[in-house]
Amino acid sequence: MSVPQRLEASDRVTLLMSFVPYLIDQGPVSIDRLAQHFSITPAQVLELVLLLAMSGVPGDDGYYQHQDLFDINWDLLEEQQIVELWQHVAVEATPRFSAREAAALLAGLQYISGIVPDSEKVIVENLVRKISLGASAAPENLLISPAPVPVDLEIMRSAVSSGNSVQFNYQNAFGIQAQRLVDPLRLDLVGESWYLRAWCHDRDALRTFRLDRISELSVSDSPFVTRLNAEDLGDELFEVSETDLRVRFSIEESALPLISAYKPVVISSLSQDSLEIEVAFSSLSSVPIFVAHIPGSITVLNPPAAIEAVQLWAKQALASYNA
Repeated sequence: MSVPQRLEASDRVTLLMSFVPYLIDQGPVSIDRLAQHFSITPAQVLELVLLLAMSGVPGDDGYYQHQDLFDINWDLLEEQQIVELWQHVAVEATPRFSAREAAALLAGLQYISGIVPDSEKVIVENLVRKISLGASAAPENLLISPAPVPVDLEIMRSAVSSGNSVQFNYQNAFGIQAQRLVDPLRLDLVGESWYLRAWCHDRDALRTFRLDRISELSVSDSPFVTRLNAEDLGDELFEVSETDLRVRFSIEESALPLISAYKPVVISSLSQDSLEIEVAFSSLSSVPIFVAHIPGSITVLNPPAAIEAVQLWAKQALASYNA
């Protein structure tokens, strides 16, 4: 998503409230580093600096004197693109969390505390204390039960530290079990379900596994085959691979938001109310499950194998009702 070239007035005020304390705390900071830290463009950093140079607190007589304004090291800015405050007034404190914001952050930490190793729990405890101290008022006392983890995480931690893969039995949505050998990379919590992001040796691609479908987990003798690490992964649970099966559908436009998690690609408009889309799947068996999300609003167009898979699934489902 593109960033607007000029900040709205409310955005400028909000950013300045954090901009000044950051400069005071960090000292001279490059424009690029400021842009990266505040998730804005270098041009917007310059916009804030120019606004800052015209800001201050008037004196008792209602007029601004030099000591009432922020002062910038203009030579350093022009020659090296580095921002340094020579003089600051008024705003010196970093904005504090509200009691509700602090309570929400503390609740989140409690919710994910189940995956934190014992050796790192002190880090979480220190963070909880800092958030509590940084709030404008005492946070509400919330009791959040950590999300249960269905497998032994120590096995995965051992695999990561040793550089060896893990193996397990995995049951898919049809109840079919298969042995998997993967390089564990990251755990993600979505709602109350845990997911393992891993490089699958069998598929030679990045795959996502639900932990509650994993059994007989153990560390294998096989070393990691991927050079990816947790930081390389995006926020999407399901990544599209070159080996994935591409299937095209006709879908009612109103149903498109219901399948957004599958990252559908709109190919064309078929009519006023329907679209042709393409969705990537790791295997043919996933197509009927996808179609079942929006029955009556979607039709498989191609490839023929996907059409046959959905037809077979529908016939088997109908037969089970008539049995």
